[in-house]
Amino acid sequence: MLNRWYLCTAIAALLCLLTLSCVSSTDQATNRSKTQATNASSPQATTSPTPSPKTNVDFGRYATTSSFKLNTLPTTPYGPPWADISLEKSNFLECEGASIALCYYSGPGPTTPCNLESGGDLANCTCYAIPKGQKYKVLINAILNLDVYLKTVEVCGKDGSKCKPTGSIQAPVCEAINNNTLIPGADMISTFSLYLEKQMPIHPTTCATPAAYAGCMTAPCKQTGKTDPNTGLPLVQCGCPTYTGPYQVGTQISQDQCVLGGTSIWSAAYQPPKQQ
Repeated sequence: MLNRWYLCTAIAALLCLLTLSCVSSTDQATNRSKTQATNASSPQATTSPTPSPKTNVDFGRYATTSSFKLNTLPTTPYGPPWADISLEKSNFLECEGASIALCYYSGPGPTTPCNLESGGDLANCTCYAIPKGQKYKVLINAILNLDVYLKTVEVCGKDGSKCKPTGSIQAPVCEAINNNTLIPGADMISTFSLYLEKQMPIHPTTCATPAAYAGCMTAPCKQTGKTDPNTGLPLVQCGCPTYTGPYQVGTQISQDQCVLGGTSIWSAAYQPPKQQ
């Protein structure tokens, strides 16, 4: 009789353990499903940016690229370096010295046209050559030379805040441009300058519908021997990688001018709206 009581008790205990184990497994599976569903539906759920599939750009007309490493790292979550994305004011590094190309106003002709080349990966943009000794700005997220980008981020911080003008250090990319080593063989590099602001006021226009545009920041340029009679500045041709997405044009235009006809595209950049 006692043995039978022990046997019944053992069987009952085993059944309880099995029941608890099943319940626990079911709860864990349910919790995993809820977590996955929450992550999928949450607006904050994001995927990590991945390097661009574009691994090379043929700058052969504008530079010597045998020793040049194209930066394909995801410098921002919004696009590769040639998307020309700015997230913070500190992203623009202040430099001074070299003659640089200003492609900010490039797009439709006749003076500074910007046209897609065969294949569409590169645009040939006519830009203004700004004299030596002027201050200019470089977007840290748009440095096309991989080695110079990594060195600049190491010194300035990823957002550029440790370097001028927000910090006290000169950015390594400034030295590379001033020494003409950013992209070997280029006559000059495209950056940003306020040199023509009085003659050509800045009135950015947002083109929210994604379209192709030329990302000219740190692109290589070649002299043309031509001069713009209106500004008295030499004109250069720059090879600017293209990107498709929303963008801002540097001049005031109507929305129906956001996408130009034929092979013409805007030299543009993009500043995403601040998250609320």
